[in-house]
Order: sequence, then structure tokens, then C-alpha cells
Amino acid sequence: SPPKPAVFISGVIARGDKDFPPAAAQVAHQKPHPSVEKHPHPQHVKQHIHQPRK
Repeated sequence: SPPKPAVFISGVIARGDKDFPPAAAQVAHQKPHPSVEKHPHPQHVKQHIHQPRK
């Protein structure tokens, strides 16, 4: 088969997976974890929302 033509993105040759190494993709998908976990206050746990009936 004939060689694939080079793909240009914004004037630069795109190299496929070589442009984004696996380590860079992994960092993009990691979410920061809080250093201190937040626990709900006891008075807010049993809060009831009053809604009018029809």
C-alpha cells in the first residue's frame, strides 16, 4: 500500500501517539484528592425540604 500522507495540524506534522505520551494522558485523567475529608454536619443530615402539595 502507498505511504500515508503526513497530516498537518496548525502547520505542524501530527505524529499520532508520539505527540501525547501515555504519562501525559494519565496526568490529564487524575483528579486531585482532598487532603482533609469533609463530613456533613449532623444538623444538616436530617434536613427536610418542605414542598407544597397540589
